[in-house]
Amino acid sequence: MDYEILFSDETMNYADAGTYCQSRGMALVSSAMRDSTMVKAILAFTEVKGHDYWVGADNLQDGAYNFLWNDGVSLPTDSDLWSPNEPSNPQSWQLCVQIWSKYNLLDDVGCGGARRVICEKELDD
Repeated sequence: MDYEILFSDETMNYADAGTYCQSRGMALVSSAMRDSTMVKAILAFTEVKGHDYWVGADNLQDGAYNFLWNDGVSLPTDSDLWSPNEPSNPQSWQLCVQIWSKYNLLDDVGCGGARRVICEKELDD
């Protein structure tokens, strides 16, 4: 699968990030984060930029440690994509997922903070 990826320079909360991507005919990045080639390219870009970025994963629906990518696929808590000791507090208020600049890996955080955004669009072959 090929993807078009958009990295925003604007910051916004998680809900606005989803709207931002949708307004461009895209979605918050999720399936590209499960593609080994794409995730390497995405993390290489975010590492150079040194900012936190929203990705399309949360546990708003099922709560606790049941993180899902926005396309409905499970994001296991033992995934290699998580930063060390993360997810750390998903049973209370850290319900959304970012690429955390400290480790350049995933982190569970509150959904209201301002972060940059990564959008994806799957391209037809």
